[in-house]
Amino acid sequence: ATAQTGATARGERVTPRRPPRRRRPRPSNAELLRLALSRSSSYAIRPSTVAAEEFFSDVPTPVDYGNHTAEQEDGWRTLPRRVNILAESLRAAVDEYDPEDPRNKWGGGGLLPGNPSETRRLEFAAAVFSRAPPDFLRSFRRWFDAALDYRCQTWDRQCGGMTNEEEEEEIDHWDDGPGWDEGKTYESLRELGWLDAKLARPLGEALHDSIRAGLKERVGGQYYESNLMEAASLWKEEVTAPWVRDLVGEDTYEQDGWANRLDCAFSECFCDVRIGEMFDIVADWPDSYPAVEELRGALERTSLHGRLASNLRAALCRRLVHPGAATAQIIDVYVSTINVLREIDPSDGLLDAVSGPVRACLRGRADTVRCIVTSLTDDEQAGGDLYEELRRMDARPLEQAQVDSDDEGDAPDHEWMPAPKHRGVLGKGAAISSVSGGSDILSMLVNIYGSKELFVNEYRVMLAHKLLSNLDFVTDKEVQNLELLKLRFGELSMRSCEIMIKDLDDSKRINSNIHSTMKNRENEKQRKAEEEGIMKDIDNAADNAIVDAAIVSNIFWPALQKEPLKHHPRIKSHLDDFSLEYAKLKNPRRLVWLDQLGTVTVELEAIEEDEEGMPQVLSREFSCSPLQATLISYFEDQDRWTAGELAEKTGAAEDAVRKRMGLFVNGRVVQTIRSGISGDVAYELSTLEEATAVEEEEGEEDRCHVDEDAHDDDGGVGVSSEAQEAEETEAYESYIVGMLTNLGQLPLERIHDMLKMYVTGSEHRYDRTPRQLAELLKKMAKDGRVEVGADGMYKLVKK
Repeated sequence: ATAQTGATARGERVTPRRPPRRRRPRPSNAELLRLALSRSSSYAIRPSTVAAEEFFSDVPTPVDYGNHTAEQEDGWRTLPRRVNILAESLRAAVDEYDPEDPRNKWGGGGLLPGNPSETRRLEFAAAVFSRAPPDFLRSFRRWFDAALDYRCQTWDRQCGGMTNEEEEEEIDHWDDGPGWDEGKTYESLRELGWLDAKLARPLGEALHDSIRAGLKERVGGQYYESNLMEAASLWKEEVTAPWVRDLVGEDTYEQDGWANRLDCAFSECFCDVRIGEMFDIVADWPDSYPAVEELRGALERTSLHGRLASNLRAALCRRLVHPGAATAQIIDVYVSTINVLREIDPSDGLLDAVSGPVRACLRGRADTVRCIVTSLTDDEQAGGDLYEELRRMDARPLEQAQVDSDDEGDAPDHEWMPAPKHRGVLGKGAAISSVSGGSDILSMLVNIYGSKELFVNEYRVMLAHKLLSNLDFVTDKEVQNLELLKLRFGELSMRSCEIMIKDLDDSKRINSNIHSTMKNRENEKQRKAEEEGIMKDIDNAADNAIVDAAIVSNIFWPALQKEPLKHHPRIKSHLDDFSLEYAKLKNPRRLVWLDQLGTVTVELEAIEEDEEGMPQVLSREFSCSPLQATLISYFEDQDRWTAGELAEKTGAAEDAVRKRMGLFVNGRVVQTIRSGISGDVAYELSTLEEATAVEEEEGEEDRCHVDEDAHDDDGGVGVSSEAQEAEETEAYESYIVGMLTNLGQLPLERIHDMLKMYVTGSEHRYDRTPRQLAELLKKMAKDGRVEVGADGMYKLVKK
């Protein structure tokens, strides 16, 4: 018992002894040589060896490519004939198969016993492919390409889908048919058994290339029609599927599921074609919706979302994100990209994987916020995506629109959907994030900067432009836009804008009261007047209101232009009368005029040409700025002024005077002349006699050589985001100087917190980031106002 279990009485394990192995006697060198010679002679006379050598004996002369040789381009044309001969040799070898032949034994020849057909097939395949050149499979690829091309051209001729020139060219190319007996040749390939394993790769590549070329011809560039994929699928069923069925055989076609394999290849090729055109599809949205809908169905079957994301991202970087593209155009394409990718993937996984470069480009452009706000509110953008986005019936505040739809704290609703199966295909940046997941388009644009204050401030500047340029005091459109923006940005953020519109409405009412009071006073003077001519003049002055004022609350409006201007005495008298009436109406309030702002309409006599081209004097109305109105008013006092004299009278720069006078020179109200020996530029009222003389002596170009920027006037509005930012920066600097004066040295974080605490309650808002504050302090240090120590503490420079 102990010996059988391999253990001793003590419980120790004992290794049993094995009987010694008998070693075979080592064959002598003579026996080894005799065995090798017998095997080599048997290989040399095998049918497979003879057939393989005959198969490659008819190959065209190879072309040397250095490290390998390749058949000539037309070498594939002999393949059908050689395959038929090889198949005949295989059939003969199967018929002559002798199981008693030592070469067919398992130990002697190494072939499978019991199945002569399979044995010979493996033997022939080994013999052929062991002698094949490196590009042997490439020849089969060319053969399959030619066979599919022949089927496609035949189908096109039968369906009449070719032009006459294409038909003549293809008829000449395939005049004698494909050049081989398809039935016999394909049967030979099936007998050889190469289609399943040996030729699977060239066959698959040929099928994909043929389907891709057919789809590109039938659906490429066509984005506006529906059911294009279904129509192209009919071509696949009538051309590609029959050829594959003839090639592999009916039974194999059904057993191996070739129909499903062709459908999968067709969907992949359709996705490849559409992915290559994705940028154009995005640019043509929403007209390209049919193409997007078909692509979505194809992607669900193929899961090629990762390829779509990488290709579209590269196309956006190459064709959109570059300095030559306008910001408004980039925004439009970005919005279209959001719409297209959300049709394909509502979870925004694709969008997060694609939109990174576009968002970075928009974040780096200075006019992005202005373009977005303009697209939201400008009537000229009616019908645009952003214009309609602001007017959505289901619009939500930005804080709610940015909530992640997969937040575990929220109970799922009936529309909840699980994460798509292609999430893992998109890569690292494809997870749903708070930037886009569940957000609408406007919230995604706002999140480019991470703060809505930039958009609110830009809208304030734009609203100030519109209100100050609104001479009729009609604010219906601005009120509508403001109410829509309040729904998205919140009422508190739009409080200043609401007050700005209210200021304009109050100005309309105050102007009406003041005009009514002044008219009543003039009518009272008229009744007391005794001279008829004077009464007529007073009546004309009473009926025509001279001044309309936009009275603004300075603390709620953006920075306005405050450059001083000396008005002409007649203009100043009208402004003083209006100020006096306002002081009586709104006591104790007083008006502080922004002299450079506003719009003035003046009626002037200008030289015009009649139908015959002769000059004549006509009255024209000019809309100009207060500075221009003051300049032209001085010509009522005297006919000639130099630019220096006008600059001294108005207090404006001489260059500004020359630029503003260009409006009246081009309008042929005044003309430029050279004054005195110095040759200074002077202006003189145009007369009909001088205009006639100039018409005879000089041409139009010689007469009106005025700077082209003469009309580039701001219209007296004087509102800009740059001026507002400069004013805010000046306020921040004063706060910083005060902090450092009272508290000594402070770190960056402490300065940032104190600015948020104290500046917010003033007329300015502090919305800078610590990085932006560091840039401001760096600028102050460069100007010699503050200095920073090695410990990061800022302090004032002692002078």
